[in-house]
Amino acid sequence: MANKAIVLSKSDPAGVTMLGAFRGMGFAEMDDPSLLRMGEVYLVVIDPLIVPAEEYKTPASPSPYPADLDGLARRLGVGYLVMASRHWSQSGRPCLTVHPTGNFGKAVFGGRPRELQRTLANPMRDVFMELSADPPRGFQVSLEATHHSPTQFETSMFFAEVGSGEGQWRDEAVCRYLAEAIVRGVRAEGEAPVAVGFGGGHYCPTFSVMERETAFGHVAAKYALDLLTDELYGQMVERTMDGVDFAALDGGLKGWERRRVEVALARLGVPIR
Repeated sequence: MANKAIVLSKSDPAGVTMLGAFRGMGFAEMDDPSLLRMGEVYLVVIDPLIVPAEEYKTPASPSPYPADLDGLARRLGVGYLVMASRHWSQSGRPCLTVHPTGNFGKAVFGGRPRELQRTLANPMRDVFMELSADPPRGFQVSLEATHHSPTQFETSMFFAEVGSGEGQWRDEAVCRYLAEAIVRGVRAEGEAPVAVGFGGGHYCPTFSVMERETAFGHVAAKYALDLLTDELYGQMVERTMDGVDFAALDGGLKGWERRRVEVALARLGVPIR
């Protein structure tokens, strides 16, 4: 079984809470205090926020931001990274989410504009399934559409988050649930058909249900469809690194939206189910 790696930030209150949970699970510091390990699973603790806090402002240092994640992955011998992070929303609703990263338009919170980060659909689904098993009371578990940074790394990654405010970020029981689900998920190594998704809301209500049988990679929510170009359609497919079997279209798409997606996917040879 290959090594696994989870990344969290000491500048993130949810990251700090999860760090305590991971230590309680048996993760122990190695010679480098920023690196902990439990069996084949590494935990990497970085200083800066994984996603910049300010809109349109990515700190110049460290570069690459938030760390040399490709160098880290090579050094640890891992094929992908799970970014354990806070989730924020205006609604403040308690939630546990997973999602790939990338910018269909402007780079509002880090990364590069019109660039999608490489991701892996099946490991992300494994974590989603563990989160869905017995979530804390009042917490919604969902897939989110592709959004925010990072975008520029060769190493595949996805986010696993707890939200949506301070109360949840500092809740030790909830953060422990997320930490345990991540570890079980990265060890699961499940296999399901892989899809990219188009349409629906940001929290992917249709695709979250489908996630039980289908592993979703990149998802363009309805609000992002007007931003899609042939290049971005290609990135959605090519940067879902475990291979795309088909595309799923939300039933709420208008006729002209559906036709435009169908034409683009036909050019790429991606069937629609």
